Amino acid sequence: MQYPLTDRCKNMITGALVADAAAMGLHWIYDQDHIRKIAPEEPEFRTPMAADYDGVMAFFAHPKRVAGAQSQYGEQTMVMLRALAANGGTYDEAIYAEHFRSHFGYGGAYVGYIDHATRDTLDNFRRYEDAAHAAATALPFDCDAKQLKGLVAKALPLLVRYTGTELNKRFMQSLRDANSDAATLAFAPRLIDALGTVPRPAGAHDLQLPAIAKLPALVAMLCAQEAAQGAVFDTATASAVRVTSDHAVAASYGAISARMMAAAVTQGSAKAAVQAGLADATGDARTLLTKALDMHDMDNAAVTKHFGMACDLPYGVPSAVHNIATATSFSDAIRRNIYGGGDTCGRAILVGAVMGAAHGIGGDHGIPHQWIDQLAVMPEATQIMDSLFS
Repeated sequence: MQYPLTDRCKNMITGALVADAAAMGLHWIYDQDHIRKIAPEEPEFRTPMAADYDGVMAFFAHPKRVAGAQSQYGEQTMVMLRALAANGGTYDEAIYAEHFRSHFGYGGAYVGYIDHATRDTLDNFRRYEDAAHAAATALPFDCDAKQLKGLVAKALPLLVRYTGTELNKRFMQSLRDANSDAATLAFAPRLIDALGTVPRPAGAHDLQLPAIAKLPALVAMLCAQEAAQGAVFDTATASAVRVTSDHAVAASYGAISARMMAAAVTQGSAKAAVQAGLADATGDARTLLTKALDMHDMDNAAVTKHFGMACDLPYGVPSAVHNIATATSFSDAIRRNIYGGGDTCGRAILVGAVMGAAHGIGGDHGIPHQWIDQLAVMPEATQIMDSLFS
């Protein structure tokens, strides 16, 4: 069944969230036989239990989560969805970065495992702010610390979006709107010049699967806006990856994953998604994806073990591509992914996004309704998606 484009956009986001939550209960168990033993038929939507991790190579990362909750990967998907909603459906790097920081950072809503990419990204944000405040404090200006901190807070988001005269114009206007006094207005250009010398914060130097966790919502939004290809698409998806994962390998696999998701939405086909990913791949990535597709007669668990069960993109994306190319339905793909072990939630985002967009909801091949019903975040996600994809 071919769904309307806006439905495929929603189904891609839903598929990613469902796939992540389905895998969370057995996330990071590296013994495939053990997973089969403890969950021989229905491995999805389990509450993480320490006993499942005892005596095998595993990392028990989610002790406080319950069935239906997201891992940190699904949380990233939701952060992007909220950031898009906060800006009327338009991607803005500064708004996304702020949502990411406020959700995962100190005092944020998220309580749970913080992966390497997230931790280093948050640390980089803090170092940038500290350096910016140091640069501002070094300038001669008669004001208290609270006022100066407020001026820096106004300036930093603008530095992400604008340069030159436009930057100065925007900053001055924000100060006039706040009824700033003449001394503050005179100080503003010197502050902008000083802050401009501070190196911008970068995402973590990390090549793991968190790099692509934010893409389902962003790609869906771009597809709905008829920007599924071209400079707007490339710039936005590359920016989103770079916010948390500033690494050449992350950039490469981010572009491949974004192209796969876009093809799944625009063409409604898992096969088209695989072809789009392969067409975008170059160098080592193309070699690995070609190898994965050549292994089409092998079980996905064996393919996952061959490439690597851990979190690196060159391990997870080939496994996901093989799964998408060979699975017969959404539930088949998600169960295969779980039985593959290791970083199941990291792979789940790409697998679930593509299979959700390609196969829709319900029936023999789509996302099972009973799985969607178990998703704790679904009421919020549905409300946001309905507002963005009306």
